[in-house]
Amino acid sequence: MDDNLGTYVTHTGQTVNLRLVQKSDTALLVDMYYRLSPETKRLRFHLYTAKLPEERIWDEAKALSNLDPERQMAIVGTITEDDGQEHAVGVARFARATNTDTEAEVAIVVRDDFQRRGLGKHILLRLADRARELGITHFSAWVLADNVRLMKLIKGMELKNVESETRYGETKIRVPI
Repeated sequence: MDDNLGTYVTHTGQTVNLRLVQKSDTALLVDMYYRLSPETKRLRFHLYTAKLPEERIWDEAKALSNLDPERQMAIVGTITEDDGQEHAVGVARFARATNTDTEAEVAIVVRDDFQRRGLGKHILLRLADRARELGITHFSAWVLADNVRLMKLIKGMELKNVESETRYGETKIRVPI
């Protein structure tokens, strides 16, 4: 399976390189985390992150970059910034409990300065293509009920048979891919 997934040109003309997340991407994910606004962090991680110890952030990033290819996959969008370094601007991932499950939990985060440019939708569609190759038929996600941007993204994808249920401020969404 090829790790390089080509490029995507945003609605504003910026070229984003797409590839599968690799074990060596821990620092890349930590860097992206620190470039997210507090609100984006809250909406993605469902908690206030201002007081998370740096060690925990690195541990989480290490776990999120060390994937079992039969159960998990993640696509990262990167750019080369003025400092000449590769920086992540979006990540979408799925994980399923076992190698044979046909439903996987999905998550996405796009850096604030790249939101509303089509990148999130594009990465999710690419991730769905890869998931189908593994026999996955549905994505599910727990979304904070006030995550209006993600709800608009899902609606804009014009998916059929979207199931949703809201409890305690979170909405569980399940969609066929």
